[in-house]
Formats: sequence, structure tokens, C-alpha cells
Amino acid sequence: MPSRSSRWILALVIGSLGLALSSRDRATGEAEAPKDPLAAAVERGRALFQQSWGPGTKSCAVCHAGGKNKLTGARLKAYPKYDKALGKVATGQEKLNEMIQSKSKGTAFALGSAELTALEAFIATLR
Repeated sequence: MPSRSSRWILALVIGSLGLALSSRDRATGEAEAPKDPLAAAVERGRALFQQSWGPGTKSCAVCHAGGKNKLTGARLKAYPKYDKALGKVATGQEKLNEMIQSKSKGTAFALGSAELTALEAFIATLR
């Protein structure tokens, strides 16, 4: 077992690296295990799916939570494919951006952005 001073130094080093310590872990100087990045992205995507994109706009969930327009991971997995609305072979992220802009009246995200990737990760979980 490390001495009290070495645990303090370890906690100081971990703290300087920006790693979070829980109250339980502060006593031992051990860093809290990072949360699952995929689970965090899915949760962020769930929030994006349910939020409106600004005043007078609607969320993805308004049209795609159920019924004939229900969005599922399988529908998104069909991309890349030719998309009539875009007039080209498009990726899933390009289609999501097109829907955000044309149907929800929101602002598109940068392709590959954390937000668009999180939205894609959440949609992949939908059945």
C-alpha cells in the first residue's frame, strides 16, 4: 500500500491531468474509471434527437418516433446510397444534416462532428 504522501502526490498528478476523482477515490488517490464513451455518445444523441433546433423548429422525434416514418438503425445503416433529395450518393451523416436543415429548419452540423456522430450513434440503437 502506498504511503500517505505518495497517495497525495498521485492525486495531485491525476488532478493536474484533469482526471476526475470521486469522494471515495480521493481517500485512496485512485482515479475514477472513465464512463463508456459510446454510452455517453448515445445519451448525447438521444438528447439531440428529442430537442428542437431553435425557435419555430421541430425535433427529429416529432416525425420519427413512430409510425411509417419511424427511424431505426437499419434505415440509417442503408447509407451510403443514392438520395433523391440530395441528388447524389450520400452518407448517413449527410442525410441527417439534410433532414435537420430541410424538415426541422435547423442548422447542419459539420460532418464528423461530435454532435452528428452522437446523433448517428443514438439512431443506431433504435429498433
